[in-house]
This record gives sequence, C-alpha cells and structure tokens, in this order.
Amino acid sequence: MQSIQNISHVNYSLETFESFCDEILHLDPKIRFVGIIDDKGKLLTKNTRKGLEVFIETKDLEILLMETALGVRMRREHDDQLGPVNFTISYGRNILSIIFPFKQEMLCVSAEKEIDFSKIPFVILHLLETRIAKKV
Repeated sequence: MQSIQNISHVNYSLETFESFCDEILHLDPKIRFVGIIDDKGKLLTKNTRKGLEVFIETKDLEILLMETALGVRMRREHDDQLGPVNFTISYGRNILSIIFPFKQEMLCVSAEKEIDFSKIPFVILHLLETRIAKKV
C-alpha cells in the first residue's frame, strides 16, 4: 500500500471536499464529525451528524485542530526513517478520532468508540486514495 502522502494531490474545489466529507459521514451512523483541515489546522470544510451531544465547543475545536496539524507536521519529520503515516487513531473516553494526512491537508474523523476501527479507517483510506488523491 502506497502512503497517501506520496500520492500527487489534485487541487479540488471546496465543493468536492464538502461532498467527500458528506460521503464519509454517511459510511457509518457512528461517525460524528468529518472535516478537512490545512497544514495549520484551519478548518476548510466539515460535516457533522445532527442531534448528537457536542463534546467540544467551536473555540476549543479550533485549538484542537491546530494541535492536530502540528502533530502531523512533527510526525512527518520521521517519515524517512519510519515511513509515512496513512492514518492515526486516538481512542478517548468519549470518542475515537482518526486523522488521515495527505499532502498539505488532513482528513479528520471522529466517531463513537463502538465503531469498527479495525475496518472503517481502511474503507476511508481507500476512498481518500480514489476520490481525493490520484496516483502518480
């Protein structure tokens, strides 16, 4: 499997990113949030499942996304030794977060902890490879 960071990025429109986030949100009812951020953590687009308890307020979400982007940039420092990361999973008390770095952007997904995290990240990774990134 080729790392999605080593796949050439096509400049997609914001509408394409929005449509992609909607597609990911509808993969599983346990997915709560899908967003795409830039390398500084700025939210480019998002989609959230309606009617769920909000665990983090907008201001705190902005800080969390900046921290996420910084962590991804720092991990990339070790790509030569360890290989690029396709996704990371964080399993917290309230939710599960999955981050998919690709080129300068990152796909951020949060879900209920009960989601099948041995399967869903690979489904999303495949969609990311085929819908957002094109192979060199």
